[in-house]
Amino acid sequence: MILRSLEQIIHYLSLIFVNNLALKTKDLNIRLTMKKVSQSAKSYSNNGTKLSQKKISVYFTKGISNSSTMNSTIEINAVNRETPRKRKISKDTDLTRVKIAKCDNISDACSIKSIHQTPRKQRLAIGNKDNVIDIFNSSGKNNDTDMAINETISEDIFITEYDLKENIGTNEYISTTCKSNKKQIMEKKALLQEIQPDNHLIKENKTDHMKQSVFGDKKHEGIHSEIESFFTDDFKDCFEEEWCLNTSQINFNSLQRCKIIDVQREYNSILLTVNQEDCGTSDTTVRCSGFWKDAQVQKDDIVVIQARKENNQWIIDNSSGFLIVQPDALISGTTVSGALFCKRKAVLSEKFRKMESLPPFMGDSTPLVIGSLVHELLQTAIRRNISEVSDITMLMNSILQTTDTCSLLYASKISLETCRQQILPYVPKIREFIQHYLKDKTQQGISNIKNNFKGRIAQIRDIEENIWLPKLGLKGKIDISAEVKVNCKQKIMPLEIKTGKPSFSLEHRAQVILYIMMMSLTGQDTDTGLLLYLRENNIQEINSSHPEKRDLILLRNSLASYFVPKSSEKLSNLTSKSDLQMLDLPEPINHHNACSKCTYNTLCCMYLSKDSSIQLSETNPLVELGKKILDKYKPSHIDYVLHWISLLQMEESSQSSNNVTRYLWTLSPEKREAKKTCICNLKVIGKVTDCDTKYRHTFVRSNLDTQFSNINIPYMEFSDNEYVLVSTNTRINLSAGFIAQRKEDSITLILERDVTKYNINEFFHIDKYSSSSLFSGNLANVGGLMSDSEICEKLRDIVIDKKPACFEKGLPYPIIKASARILQNLNKIQQRAVLMAISAKEYLLIKGMPGTGKTQTLVALVEVLHKLGHSVLITSHTNSAVDNILLKLLHKDIDFLRLGSSTHPSLRHKSEAYATANCNTPSNLETVYSSKNIIGVTCYGAHHALLGRRTFDVCIVDESTQVLQPTVLRPLYSAKKFILVGDPDQLPPIIKNKLARKLGADESLFARLDSENNTIKLTKQYRMNKSIMYLANKLTYNDMLEAGDTSIENATFVTPSKEVNVLTKEEEWIQKALSSDISDSIIVLNTGCTNKLKENYNLSEKGYLDSDEVNSNIWEAVIVSKLVKTFLKVNAKLENIGIIAPFRAHVSLLKKVVAEDIEINTVDQYQGRDKEIIIYSCAKSITNFSDIREDLEVLGDHRRLTVAITRAKHKLIVVADKRTISQYSAFKKLFYLIENKNIIDLDNSYNGFCWKNLLRIL
Repeated sequence: MILRSLEQIIHYLSLIFVNNLALKTKDLNIRLTMKKVSQSAKSYSNNGTKLSQKKISVYFTKGISNSSTMNSTIEINAVNRETPRKRKISKDTDLTRVKIAKCDNISDACSIKSIHQTPRKQRLAIGNKDNVIDIFNSSGKNNDTDMAINETISEDIFITEYDLKENIGTNEYISTTCKSNKKQIMEKKALLQEIQPDNHLIKENKTDHMKQSVFGDKKHEGIHSEIESFFTDDFKDCFEEEWCLNTSQINFNSLQRCKIIDVQREYNSILLTVNQEDCGTSDTTVRCSGFWKDAQVQKDDIVVIQARKENNQWIIDNSSGFLIVQPDALISGTTVSGALFCKRKAVLSEKFRKMESLPPFMGDSTPLVIGSLVHELLQTAIRRNISEVSDITMLMNSILQTTDTCSLLYASKISLETCRQQILPYVPKIREFIQHYLKDKTQQGISNIKNNFKGRIAQIRDIEENIWLPKLGLKGKIDISAEVKVNCKQKIMPLEIKTGKPSFSLEHRAQVILYIMMMSLTGQDTDTGLLLYLRENNIQEINSSHPEKRDLILLRNSLASYFVPKSSEKLSNLTSKSDLQMLDLPEPINHHNACSKCTYNTLCCMYLSKDSSIQLSETNPLVELGKKILDKYKPSHIDYVLHWISLLQMEESSQSSNNVTRYLWTLSPEKREAKKTCICNLKVIGKVTDCDTKYRHTFVRSNLDTQFSNINIPYMEFSDNEYVLVSTNTRINLSAGFIAQRKEDSITLILERDVTKYNINEFFHIDKYSSSSLFSGNLANVGGLMSDSEICEKLRDIVIDKKPACFEKGLPYPIIKASARILQNLNKIQQRAVLMAISAKEYLLIKGMPGTGKTQTLVALVEVLHKLGHSVLITSHTNSAVDNILLKLLHKDIDFLRLGSSTHPSLRHKSEAYATANCNTPSNLETVYSSKNIIGVTCYGAHHALLGRRTFDVCIVDESTQVLQPTVLRPLYSAKKFILVGDPDQLPPIIKNKLARKLGADESLFARLDSENNTIKLTKQYRMNKSIMYLANKLTYNDMLEAGDTSIENATFVTPSKEVNVLTKEEEWIQKALSSDISDSIIVLNTGCTNKLKENYNLSEKGYLDSDEVNSNIWEAVIVSKLVKTFLKVNAKLENIGIIAPFRAHVSLLKKVVAEDIEINTVDQYQGRDKEIIIYSCAKSITNFSDIREDLEVLGDHRRLTVAITRAKHKLIVVADKRTISQYSAFKKLFYLIENKNIIDLDNSYNGFCWKNLLRIL
């Protein structure tokens, strides 16, 4: 209703205004203010402040020809990402006309170059004739005539209205059309250009009616209603935006991120109803036709749209507009351009990208390595302004000696001399290129090449510029961003470098076009790019047309549908085995040569054999090739690989919902910090130091005069050596690197580039990064099993077909003699385990039950193998488990090498960085690596180049029951035999997806191969007293555990005699809980239903929530606090007390309430640890037991309960609501095994217990 009234007022005012234009009255000034907020800019909003706001003020001035000097002003105030720009035109002569320029989005008309210049005012004289003026300075010239007066027209009212045809880049007009006659203006980079008279819509207004007007020799009809419509429609939009009315539609003249509300598919188009929830816009409809009509979209999808408005409807068709689906899936420009040849390979290579690093797949990578180093040589020479052959040669030698280059050459098996000889021919070409294009010294060789680029490079803006663009769903690294001078004009271009033969292929051109699109959206004046083939210095300018851009975005969209994980709902709807095993892939190509050499042809053919929807012609090479490839494998092998790929896809779908990377462009920095994924509003202090091609930065908080002014840095939410991204409000992932040091008031990073060189007047933000490399690594490990190699054939037999372990009939006497001294400190079962491991031909499983000396046995095994001269690879699920073994070897004076950056401080001198510090050639590296017979690394770090070059005699995998089957495969590729160590009755691999877990994703390789033949059990334990061991035996281990020592068997928690009086003063329930009697080693404190206590005690005012809401329990927390305080009173040591909780929320609460320096953690974090006293707080207390899903909850996991109780040596206290916790079968069995006298009910006034007194702790 309000809107309608405003429309009527505007309509009425416009009529009055138009009909009074010719009146000879006194000076009259009317000012209308239009305020336009770009929706795209809203995504960069910082704490509610719009960073990009456009304001247009148009002054309509009416005067009398005989009047004195008057002023007419058109003023444009454009604020583009906080940089102001003003344009002012003044007049000192008579004014008898009105002048209007209409533009849908002022930011589209302002060139980025102009915006970044110093704001200034310009005054131009306007004669008695009216003029078409480029008021927006779209040409970007610097001189005072950049707002040129163009064509002279008649002294009558005119309205020039232009329709945007294409605007893929911010501030860029490719072509415009005059709405009066639909004639196109082809000149680029201009909104108002010099045009022919017949391209104008000219209207004349005399006193009260419209008459014919003459423009030159042409006549035009005037229609009053068109002027009326112009004012009404245009100002209606302005008022809607000024008052932020909810009915305003989205302006799709520029790319806009929105959510699909409805999808209607028609015969030749698709109708999308979208909105922007956070921007208060109304639902807007967009019609997609042509190639866009087949877009794979559905309700609730996020998309990015750019469209043109036609007949009051937004249109995307073949000639204009873009639709980007799944924009949060950032696909590299290289992947998109590579998909032009074979989309199927592009998808497989992205998903299985680490497969080529597996030993069976490592081929000749020399061309790629040489190309990479030549890139670096050219880029560094340009950066350092080096242009002579001798200097470039010296630079080449310097690059070849860097740590990164040595590692690359070592991994690729390329000698330094071979590499140098292959790079040397490029040195004169680099010199020639720099002299010709950067030094402006013409080189005849370049000039003589037909169609070579004729311009010059005026300035290098950036090298290896990293661009992430969620608006296009693309990312990429641009080799060189250059400011180029062509025909006396300067503009920014991406320069893509290729080192192979000149081809100017479609893939290479596509890559450049994608970079053009990306650079233009970062605010750079870019519409063409350069493609350089350095081998012959062939360089051409690559133009980009709308059809090319359109097709590349369509290709990118088609790839996105394969890269985005399926939702859990979609996966749960798949019921048949064949459906579950299918991987969405594009159709294959028909190319015999390419398919036969493809790294991924086995995987490709495997899926083709299962996909009934694809019917290949008999002439397709994959028909015959598929038979030839798949005949080598059993159906069980194919099923196993496809099954595990599907399980990994399911797990990825569950974990993708926790992907924090998309927060970078969907949440403000302050909101990201609130989610503990960001440290926001930082500045760099001190000097940025160069660290071997990396840059060391120290960040501190900026002093903010805002509500968010926390100076301290939340450093505890991040870890040393964690990989992070550095961004600003306007640029995502400006640079990436690792955390070098954390303090309360500063954080130091080692970054890939110096972020201070950009002269950014913005704050920096440090964000966590969710990498997909773990999933691609696991997929590669599984896919690698299908290699036609000896090691993979052996692994298929063992892993898939469960081939039984085989052993030597007897060990030679020298081995027995060599191991005798080492084994004498082990018990007989441990000795037997070591000897069986040595005699095993291919593999052995060692089941290390709690406290049975597993680590001691493994150290002895490594000692024996080392003495026999065998090479050993020690690996595990965690860094701490690897370090635990290596620390014990350190004391035995056994040499080893620790790979990876997260190592124990005592092992720094055994780290890779320390050992290779002086290596400057690949042969030096090989000498160091081959000299170490014992290597330690985690399973995830096993993709290291060393493991690709060496095959170890034995691989030992500790904690193997916690490792996914695909993850544990990687170190096994690099060993002749393996020893798996673990306990399948303790923690399994962590799997979040319920369906994947149900289908066996949490089955470790140990559990898969576990059998009497394959496994030796360590049963003598040296941790628990007999009461706790009895409980473990009856609950889990079927009486297999036995005490290894009588002193351990009878050990108890003992209160010092002098502290006995202290304990007697405590309440009766505390005295029972802390009893030193061995029969009281296990105590259950039954809280009853604490959920009901909130009716009598109000804790909300103290900031404590109800337990059933956040899986934490304040009532149990105060009991635990009381227990701890009493233990400390009787002289128990802090380091001997451990507190375990099932949920992280309860762990956080316990840390807050207990307030002592005691280790409080989840069950998972306590694996492999032990304490004299363990307090296990179960947290859960509810009244509605129907909500319990035992098979899906942590408390329902029997193995986690086993871990919790077997951490205790002398005392185990379980705090729980017994009735609630008994709903879980494992706990029900536990309570059944515990004597009634050891279960203490905590009721008010019973055993001296009182909730009111306890709550005083808070």
